[in-house]
Amino acid sequence: MRRRRLAALGLVLVLAAALGWARGGTDAPLWDGSGEADPSAGEAVVVLQWNICGAAHQCDNRGGTGRGTSVARLVDEVALRHPDLLGVNEICRGQFEALQAVFKERGLALRGAYQQMHGNVPACGDDSSYGLAVFSREPPTGPPSYRPFTDTDGETYRAAGRSEPVLRGLLCLPTRARGREVTFCGTHAGTADSQLKELHRWFGDPALFAPTTPVILAGDLNQQPNEGSLAGLYGHTRGEKDQHDPDGRFLEADERNRRWFKMGGTGGVRCQDPVPARCRNGAPTAEDGRKIDYVFATEAHFTAPRAVTVKADESDHVLYEGVFQFRRQPTP
Repeated sequence: MRRRRLAALGLVLVLAAALGWARGGTDAPLWDGSGEADPSAGEAVVVLQWNICGAAHQCDNRGGTGRGTSVARLVDEVALRHPDLLGVNEICRGQFEALQAVFKERGLALRGAYQQMHGNVPACGDDSSYGLAVFSREPPTGPPSYRPFTDTDGETYRAAGRSEPVLRGLLCLPTRARGREVTFCGTHAGTADSQLKELHRWFGDPALFAPTTPVILAGDLNQQPNEGSLAGLYGHTRGEKDQHDPDGRFLEADERNRRWFKMGGTGGVRCQDPVPARCRNGAPTAEDGRKIDYVFATEAHFTAPRAVTVKADESDHVLYEGVFQFRRQPTP
């Protein structure tokens, strides 16, 4: 989430302690989005997304990596769920480096890229670096790329007696999932509509994202499904604030969760009479009851979305697992 936070000074724990992490148990899923059989579906791709609240004053992390932190919980969840792709928001550089090392030590085979959003978070250690990360189970097929949003919305972060701009954007990693080429992107958008509109422009630019390449996007978007800015990502269902019909390229992992089709009060679109197969809605992902975390996949390449949201006391966001299946034949 976008916050004005003061974080306490903290140190990243040594990896020797990290390797002793014990699994503390996983909460029961709030919903299991198993969908109908799809004859066009091929292999499944598992995507894990979590805003870990890595150095925020209201979370019990303070830049740490050891027992009881969201970083330790994330390692356990990766070992349990075996995601093909992993997106992480609100992570210190030291936490990212610890994850890389522990994934390797435990044979979890995830390789990642990190992008700093700002460098003024004392709890993140010596360089105060704080940002987002993306990981892939299969080796990347090229270097990561980062595109900062043009509009920063004037957002700043104040700590240690100074303020610095928050530089949000889109971090992408070319890689493979289940042996097939994909581009996996992570983002942590602010509350400015213009940032999601910029995502729409980028994903619609064939010079940046070839229509033949499957794309998966994960992140905390800080906006709810009924917002007009989401019309540039979703490929279906008008939102309450849309100025035009949706023209996005994407499915969203929780869009078939019928439990929420009528629950417009959470910031989702009401879908009823008759009940459709898909809806711009889904289970809440933040502790204040909003859905603001998403996993999207290009509809031309994927089908049969489903999702699980798991309450995690280590963060103010749920741990969000999205599953898609490759289409046997991409659609035009």
